[in-house]
Amino acid sequence: MNIDPNTSASPHAPTELAPLRAEVLRSLWKLRRDSYAQAHLYEDARIRVHRSLTWLAMSESRSINEHDTKLIELWASAGALFGRWSALLGAPLAQREATASFARQVIQWDRDSIMPKLLGTLRVNAPLMWNDPYLTQALGMTSANSSASRSLEIPADDSGFLAGLLERIGLTVHQLTLGAASYGGNQNRIAVDRSLVALGELVPAFLHVITEHGYVDDWGPLCSPPRE
Repeated sequence: MNIDPNTSASPHAPTELAPLRAEVLRSLWKLRRDSYAQAHLYEDARIRVHRSLTWLAMSESRSINEHDTKLIELWASAGALFGRWSALLGAPLAQREATASFARQVIQWDRDSIMPKLLGTLRVNAPLMWNDPYLTQALGMTSANSSASRSLEIPADDSGFLAGLLERIGLTVHQLTLGAASYGGNQNRIAVDRSLVALGELVPAFLHVITEHGYVDDWGPLCSPPRE
């Protein structure tokens, strides 16, 4: 059933905050995806969702002890949605800019009011991530630096909060993918675990918003378009 993206809510809106699994999200998206594939509509959005779902499904297969791997896979799932190419730079748009644009856009298309509820829950532990010594050091901040101190303030608006949250999660993942921390190491364990909890809820919510309503929008050029 096709749903007008301008309607206030979809019949698939979740009734609770428990994240939807990749299999459920894929089944909700399938009829619309197949219909638009035949009509050659929203191809970039379809590619983004497909890539994101593959990474989300893989992350769900991880054991409870594979936190580092699971976090990297969840970040790849998110990156498939927020990453965008800059023709001006001839390179992917900087992560901070890409996630900030994505945060505004996904909240704009959230007709089911999923994000305010989810972000309200995540705000409970937000001070722990904003003041985490590991993440503060990664951001190059010190309490003596006034601009850094302002950056440590938790934004009141949802899009600013979401962008800041994604920035901190991205820093944690960046350390792992650079090999700047041991696999399963203790130094960044708290940051990894907090990032994992947040991203495990955010990614399914992003996918839900985009597959229900936001697929009609332009999410920016793909960083790696599929080859013909």
